[in-house]
Amino acid sequence: METEGGGWTAIQKRVSGSESFYKTWKEYKNGFGTPKDSHWIGNDVIHQLTKGSNSSLYVSITLRNGQTLYELYHQFSISDETDNYKLFLGGPATGSLGDSMLNTGNSGADLSEMYFSTPDRDNDRCECNCAALSYVRGGWWFNNCHWAFLNGPWLLAEWHNPWWPTVESGSAIRETMMLIKRH
Repeated sequence: METEGGGWTAIQKRVSGSESFYKTWKEYKNGFGTPKDSHWIGNDVIHQLTKGSNSSLYVSITLRNGQTLYELYHQFSISDETDNYKLFLGGPATGSLGDSMLNTGNSGADLSEMYFSTPDRDNDRCECNCAALSYVRGGWWFNNCHWAFLNGPWLLAEWHNPWWPTVESGSAIRETMMLIKRH
């Protein structure tokens, strides 16, 4: 993990469709998958790694054409389960991917201070359950759904707006990673 000086921990990684991210609240809480392939480290672990400190979030998406894009958020943490793993995200965001999580220009897409949702636990601001929609099917910090969402149905065109407007379809993605580092 030599990116940006090293010292990163992978909290999410997807390199194949071998692991579905259409999981329950408990599975996202505890984590699932295989770190060498595709995994979610677990919301309890993410909370423990980011509580009481300033952490950064590094998001990368490698496209099927081999191009890797990234976005770095200089402040990242989540609260514990009693607060539904509320996301705290701060900038400035920098990189080649574009800021689709924080300063989107659309208040319904900004994800800071959003609660985590899963198909069986709806905490978003939409009248629907974003996590259970057929083109979403996965856990995330949804607002009035999303413009950034890395846990969708693998390699399908139905994986809508994984990182809008830079990546509009999940069928364009070869790999995703979310890395955190404490300061």
